[in-house]
Amino acid sequence: MPRSDSARGMINAGFLYKMKSTSSNIVDSARIVFGNISPTFVRATATEKYLKGKNLFTNDTLTTALKTLDKELVVEENPGEPPVAYRKQAALGLFYKGLLKLAPENTVNPRYRSGAIKLHDERPLSRGYQLFETNPEKWPINKPVTKVDGLIQTAGEALYVEDLPRFHQEVFCAFALSTVALGNLVSIDSSKALAYPGVIAFYSAKDIPGANTFTMPDQLLFGSTEEILCSGEVKYYNQPIGIIVAESRHIADTAAKLVVGEYTNVKEPLIDIRDAKDDPNRTTAAMTMEATDRGEDVVKEIKGLNSIYGQYHFTIETLVTVVNPSDQGFDVYSSTHWIEGVQMMISKALNIDQNRVDVHTRRVGGSYGLKLSRANQGAIAAALVVQKLNRPCRFIQSLTTNTRAHGKRLPCCSEFNAGVNSSGQIQHIDYNIYEDNGYTVNERFSLIGLEVFNNAYNKSRWNYKSFDSTTDTASNTWARAPGTLESIAMAELVMEQISYEMNLDPIDVRLANLDQEYESSLKEMLDTILVKSDYKNRRNLVTKFNSENRWKKRGLRVAFLRWSPTGGLNLYINISVYRGDGTVAITHGGIEMGQGINTKAVQVAAYLLNIPMDKIQIKENNTMIAPNCYVSGGSLVNFNVVVGVRRACEELLAKLQPIRDQMDNPTWEELITEAYAQNVELQARGFTKNTEEYPFPAYGVTVSEVEIDVLTGELEIVRVDLIEDVGLSISPEVDVGQVEGAFMMGLGYWTCENLMYGKNGELLTDRTWNYHVPLCRDIPQDLRVYFRKNSYTEDAIFGSKCIGEPPICMSIVIAFAIREAIVAARQESGISPQEWFQENGPYTVARNCLLASTKVEDFKFY
Repeated sequence: MPRSDSARGMINAGFLYKMKSTSSNIVDSARIVFGNISPTFVRATATEKYLKGKNLFTNDTLTTALKTLDKELVVEENPGEPPVAYRKQAALGLFYKGLLKLAPENTVNPRYRSGAIKLHDERPLSRGYQLFETNPEKWPINKPVTKVDGLIQTAGEALYVEDLPRFHQEVFCAFALSTVALGNLVSIDSSKALAYPGVIAFYSAKDIPGANTFTMPDQLLFGSTEEILCSGEVKYYNQPIGIIVAESRHIADTAAKLVVGEYTNVKEPLIDIRDAKDDPNRTTAAMTMEATDRGEDVVKEIKGLNSIYGQYHFTIETLVTVVNPSDQGFDVYSSTHWIEGVQMMISKALNIDQNRVDVHTRRVGGSYGLKLSRANQGAIAAALVVQKLNRPCRFIQSLTTNTRAHGKRLPCCSEFNAGVNSSGQIQHIDYNIYEDNGYTVNERFSLIGLEVFNNAYNKSRWNYKSFDSTTDTASNTWARAPGTLESIAMAELVMEQISYEMNLDPIDVRLANLDQEYESSLKEMLDTILVKSDYKNRRNLVTKFNSENRWKKRGLRVAFLRWSPTGGLNLYINISVYRGDGTVAITHGGIEMGQGINTKAVQVAAYLLNIPMDKIQIKENNTMIAPNCYVSGGSLVNFNVVVGVRRACEELLAKLQPIRDQMDNPTWEELITEAYAQNVELQARGFTKNTEEYPFPAYGVTVSEVEIDVLTGELEIVRVDLIEDVGLSISPEVDVGQVEGAFMMGLGYWTCENLMYGKNGELLTDRTWNYHVPLCRDIPQDLRVYFRKNSYTEDAIFGSKCIGEPPICMSIVIAFAIREAIVAARQESGISPQEWFQENGPYTVARNCLLASTKVEDFKFY
């Protein structure tokens, strides 16, 4: 399977052998069947015939049977399925694995016995371990508390946009999508869709009264416009070309597929960053950083080319908007983390005043960046329907529309030429990185990645150039750690390649290249994690395991992290105190997406006001109480909410201080009652600016151990030890959840989340059937998280650091451990461990098997 469970098998096999007698190994008859090989091949009759009368457990029988099976297997290419080469190799491997399982123990060489083991069946129940310090003197700051909305979320009682009750005369809408990737849309035939029972209307680009765009090129992080609906030139496969309106969601989704576009000048798309990077019409220079130093002690020149690809956000809640007409304009309920963006773009597209659009967001069911700008498009579509029909409209985009019509994490390609000394220290390096923006360069990821292009290594010797490239795919968008994951991963890959080609310890190579600015922190954390993970002893155990097992291999690897936040946010924070009982309500302009900012806001307010946490509630955000608020993203919203709540609390306390001075140690409730009686305003505000930065780098070191099945490519994450510098954690349990969740998202990115496209540009992996996020049995068997001790930034943010994005950047350690296990398997086939092999994209089960380069003639009993 492509992951540990709950997935369709990539190949199936069954074996039944009838022996001449219970004490004999002579085959009387055999049945050998395979599934998902091809529509025409199910049973290996030639191999069955050969085995009849043979001793099943001899090397000669096995060798000839494998040759016979190899010759008769009919494996056909099937787009969206693993390649032919893998399914054929896996079929032979399963045949061999089955025989190892049945063979008498005394006939099998001990090194080969592991081939009979089903890797996932042997795994224990996963366990977790978290170690952090907490100071009761600071509580509720730094107190491990349950997430504020945790109970109602786990009980299914938390309300999201889709949970809004239906409005009277409500309609539903859906996007009709293009069926070519490149061409001119000359006409749209919606007649079949409009004739479908329950369909009300169809709208296209010409029905949009204002600007046909859902992005703003005048914003700091945006560079171009993107069309709501295609107005003529199709840019990518499944680009929205129209909107179907119907009486139900099912009818709208069904009828949308009946809309037919007529296209001319249809061309084959270019969809791979490796093909686009050298095309001057598709690639432009973005950022440059020249080296300021050059070493002369060069013993080897190392060249590298690395590529990584996209990742779908896979939020539990898809893109959802409900729009209700009001006597003042529109009430918009949107699953977004940029309510101002939704408001502004509806205003521009519908050509109406911005103050007639009220946008509400209580909470978002996960985003990871998808709902930052992509939510605007669906919100405008629903608002357009309301403007045309004067009826409420609900737009719940299906999973397949989400995956097909919207951009994802940016694919990325890097190339370098480095001169190193005998210790692996870089003397000079020319380093280029290319970001695949999709069909247009809009959201400025190169700017974000610039700060960490060298990760934690000495940048004085790096000649760095970044380029923005375009492909004929949907415009790629924000995804957890946008720009930074790619930059940090590519820098770490440089260190890995140096260590392999120079036959050096990967930790020593990293230490030799550390930048002095980060050296002290990372060395301290490395020393901690090496002890906590028992690295030295486990290094010896992995070596021993690999020498004793031919068909199972392990890898143990380390990765470093330096992640730096950039910029600030405009947020409006309001605190209101109610005179009847002294309870407090807060709105903070940030969007709760699961990252725990509501919990931290409550903890900060409770600490400063010296009241219990249960007296405080966080209310919904809307564009009336929080106008002009910038995006909640980049882990920065944690800082800004904390700072804003602090400022509002300090303003409130300043108003209350004269009243407190008149009283004899009053309770909070008594103080509020008296303040109201003396006409003191019981509301206060805080404001944060986008010019306020808290540029404290987050550091991390991670150790990972994995085990792969060489015969099938399946893998198990044996153990992960991760230490992160989070400063003083305001809410340790929330932050632990962020670390574990981000790391698991990265684990999926590096192992099982594989986007596959057809030659026509169509996304083939668009749903849970064929796009595989990690599940519970993919969690490391042993996951240990440590927070660095005695770390503190500054009082304004209570000593905290960014938390939600850095951990995903450390997940590349999984890929490194898998690579080491594969290298151990390749050595068995006579391939030098110093030979760097190219791997583009995730280390899927299929790729692991093929990269191991196993020779079928090595399949033996003894």
